[in-house]
Amino acid sequence: MTESTLTREFYDAFQRAEFERWDPIADSEMQINTPLGFGVSGLQALKDFAGQLYDLSWRIDLVDEHLALDADGNGRGFITFCLNWKHTKVFLGFEPTGREGTSIETLVFTITGGRITRIDVSENTLDLVMYENELGWPLPENEQPLSLVVTGEDRR
Repeated sequence: MTESTLTREFYDAFQRAEFERWDPIADSEMQINTPLGFGVSGLQALKDFAGQLYDLSWRIDLVDEHLALDADGNGRGFITFCLNWKHTKVFLGFEPTGREGTSIETLVFTITGGRITRIDVSENTLDLVMYENELGWPLPENEQPLSLVVTGEDRR
């Protein structure tokens, strides 16, 4: 996978629900760090959750992407996408309500040997998270996602 295609391959497979396309570019035991804090890890868990998001969305737009790899295929990258959603199918066990909105998401990838080994999820808008909470999905409390590079000084 070349530098210019790994992030685009991940996005394109997501927006088409062709999650098997992630198999050659993502480690099956990948770590997933999310502010939602529900302890997701592994490629299959990511595929399962992505399927729920795909069913919720009517369009997934790529907003931005970047990838920086060394000669050994190690580095980092990200995709930012806009999830245009409308709740017309069962989502996370909740019956459809017809509610709709948008959610901007960023996935930061750690890449080792040309394969995604870690994803850090950033929820840039809270529209979807607040809707999930209204449906009864619990918002995490006291979650402290792990820092990707540097943990800042604790000033408590």
